[in-house]
Amino acid sequence: MFSRISSWCKSESTVPSLSRDEEDGAALSSVKQQPSARPPFQYWAQGVFAVCIAGLALFTLGRFRLALVWGGVLAIVCWPIMQWLSRKWSPKHAETVLPLAVVSAIALVFVIPVSFLIGSAAGEAQEGGKWIRQAGETGVPEPVWLSKLPWGRAQIEHWWQTNLSNPEGVRALVHKLNPEQALATLEHVGHGVANTVVILCFALLILFFLLRGGQKLIDHLNLFILRLLGARGQMAQKQLVGAVRGAMAGLVLVGLGEGVIIGVSYVIAGAPQPLLLGLFTALASMIPMVGGVAVAISALLIAVKGSLGAGIAVGVFGFVILFLADHFIRPVLIGGSIRLPFVWVLLGILGGIETWGLSGLFIGPVLMALAHLIWRFGSMRANGAGEMIGCQPEQ
Repeated sequence: MFSRISSWCKSESTVPSLSRDEEDGAALSSVKQQPSARPPFQYWAQGVFAVCIAGLALFTLGRFRLALVWGGVLAIVCWPIMQWLSRKWSPKHAETVLPLAVVSAIALVFVIPVSFLIGSAAGEAQEGGKWIRQAGETGVPEPVWLSKLPWGRAQIEHWWQTNLSNPEGVRALVHKLNPEQALATLEHVGHGVANTVVILCFALLILFFLLRGGQKLIDHLNLFILRLLGARGQMAQKQLVGAVRGAMAGLVLVGLGEGVIIGVSYVIAGAPQPLLLGLFTALASMIPMVGGVAVAISALLIAVKGSLGAGIAVGVFGFVILFLADHFIRPVLIGGSIRLPFVWVLLGILGGIETWGLSGLFIGPVLMALAHLIWRFGSMRANGAGEMIGCQPEQ
């Protein structure tokens, strides 16, 4: 027995060193007890086991599932930037430095404007509180344009004098708004903002590790999809990537651009709290057909402040910008690369927002893009079958 052990040790000493992957492959290939052909039940059992483990893992993540989704979305969007940086700049330890640079840039893009907006919003909220207290003491005077209305002037003037010009009417109106409920709403919004900041931090952490994995992670993912779904799975993967990048460009970037352009008109027209109105317009403009509501509210506030012409001009200008962006720019950016009709994009965005919340801006178009791809597969097969039948010679 000892001679066998010594001979085995000698033979082991002559075996060249193997990598970890090669050792794992050798260990798996050395198992002779398993039959070469596995029974079908074993395939089903493995599939059910894998699905259960994946479901339990997602369930365990809890609210951090949202961070995983946003990290994946940002990784899909930022990967072309990583490739461009790797071609232009190759520092030492590039696999860590480049992802860290991208994540830091995204953090700065979010942190600096958000900090500025929070400070400005706090200052404008104080001014708004002072205006409400002053209105409760002296009332709100009628704007000049109110007496120039061509119709409904008497009714509107009577309502204004009863509810706004009279300080008691202003106090009664503020009391009807239920300040306690407003404070509870603000507290709820504060908790939501804090939760969003935590999710964003973890999303950036996930983004760093996804970008650090880089091409190796993409290769493993491509191989997994090819084994699981075949060639059409890879087509679906390309459709998903194109939908995410198109949604980012067509919804988020276009919405922010609309907010900046229309926000400049707010400043020129002398709107109250133009920064908050511009931010509100930018967020609302990310959803098609919702930005018009923000523009209408802003134009009404400008008109109430005392400049009817400026309010009308801002409303017309804002609706023109929204019309051009929603009908000419967004369809090209979202559906152009993946050949998705704008109706599918619109339904995916609105339904995604209603079902998934803010993440639905990306989940909705992705699901509609995959559904449209399945429709194309089925319709091409049907058309091909029809052409084959039509090409048959007559009997």
